[in-house]
Amino acid sequence: PGRGAPPDAMGAQLSGAGCAAPLPPDDVTWLAGNTGAASGKAAAAGRGAASAPRPRSRSTKWTSECTSASGGTRGLEGFGATQASPSRRVTPLTRNSVRRSSNNAYARCAPSRSRNGEGGGAGSLGAQGAAAPGCAGFGGALPSSIDLAVKPEQRIIVVGDLHGMVHKARALWRSLEEVLTPAGLDAAMVVFMGDYCDRGLYTRELLTWLVALRNERSRRGARTVFLLGNHDFCLLSFLGLLPKPETQPSFAFRQTWDREDSGINRNERERWWGNDQEDAAALGDMHLQGRRWAGAFYERSYGSPSTFASYGVDHGDREALRRTMPEEHIDFLRQCPWVHVEDNALVGRCVFVHAGLESDGSPSCEEQLAKLRSRDARHPHPECLFGRDNVLHVPQQLALRGTTVVSGHHGRVLLKVHRLVVDSCSGDENSPLSAMVLPEMYLVRHDGRHEQRDPGHVFPALARHRKGPHPTLLAAAVGTSAMSPNTPCGRSPHGHDHGDSPRCGMPVGDSAPLEE
Repeated sequence: PGRGAPPDAMGAQLSGAGCAAPLPPDDVTWLAGNTGAASGKAAAAGRGAASAPRPRSRSTKWTSECTSASGGTRGLEGFGATQASPSRRVTPLTRNSVRRSSNNAYARCAPSRSRNGEGGGAGSLGAQGAAAPGCAGFGGALPSSIDLAVKPEQRIIVVGDLHGMVHKARALWRSLEEVLTPAGLDAAMVVFMGDYCDRGLYTRELLTWLVALRNERSRRGARTVFLLGNHDFCLLSFLGLLPKPETQPSFAFRQTWDREDSGINRNERERWWGNDQEDAAALGDMHLQGRRWAGAFYERSYGSPSTFASYGVDHGDREALRRTMPEEHIDFLRQCPWVHVEDNALVGRCVFVHAGLESDGSPSCEEQLAKLRSRDARHPHPECLFGRDNVLHVPQQLALRGTTVVSGHHGRVLLKVHRLVVDSCSGDENSPLSAMVLPEMYLVRHDGRHEQRDPGHVFPALARHRKGPHPTLLAAAVGTSAMSPNTPCGRSPHGHDHGDSPRCGMPVGDSAPLEE
């Protein structure tokens, strides 16, 4: 950390003044033709002379966790770790290695495009519109798996956890534009599943890009939802910026950790952030997860050193981080809803939440959703944002009504009946960043590879309409979907109750209101 710009060379657009500007131009040719000293000078100029050098993290060990239910590789105990192997030494990633890996991927899959948007010229990556073998989706025409019977405004794009990887985020957005066309992407609703900070090297640049993306899509009338993830929760916790409970405005977040009966061992407590702090007020408004996030005990598992480094401050320096973070970055995170409920004419009702909903029946769905809507942070470990196995299943009362729970967080792509998880990257530089196109269940990756999944695995009603290589959803679009918002009494044509009953309790299109 500390050398060069992100692989996409966002330049001045990534400076503090670039946040309110339109989206940065596509800059694929830079990746192929500008490396070495020239790119370093351009990056330095773009980042601004006032930028401080980024310090190295206190974390010196780099490990990798290769555990996944689907047999894949999921990074990282430490941020930016490479895949562990008995025959290969695990070494830290540098900005140059990130740039080289991105160059290789784009040189293989990206279309020719120059700075002014025209093909050809020096440094172009081949003929305009041509695609290398194995790079489906870059040929100009819509892939066969994208159903032309589906209206663009009925599509939902689910984007997995980004974790400071702005180069992958930009590449994934280009892939989505190639698959759906820019106009089709504007018409679709895009849901980002949270976790924008930590692990990756470019938290600051990613937040700047997301703010610009939000402003640009809002200007064009496009729908975009940016959910809060558990890492973002921890960052706000550390800065003392979590919202106070509406029903208990005097609540002190120290109550989440200042308890003898909490079951937390002494060794962990001694390695929380703030044990050497003399100012008790600095800890009074800090949630347990904020102390864990910035402390030594969870330094590698959370990957928080990369967030401090991206803002050019020492790890654990709370005042410096609060002073350095642009207000628009803080406002963006504070405005992120914790849950979004959407009724869709094709796939029915979907609950979007970062980790999932508890399915053991102890807290009711109504209670969980109410806490998420009000952003109630009084619990030391909010399961809907931090949970693992206990939130992997859909609550039975929702499954019986055909409601699907969609999340990221879990470091895998998981398809179960009325349960969808999209998080193939999880902050690992060696894993692809993915987005799922609904209702076709078309998985789009940042490196240009795409994959068709069976929609019937998640939405059983769509299996009834499958014809050919992809589901034909024209019949669903005119009223035979798993759930139509216009169906009388909220009851679907197949006999399942999906209405706004007291037991279900999920209004249409519901997100937590933006905080003033």
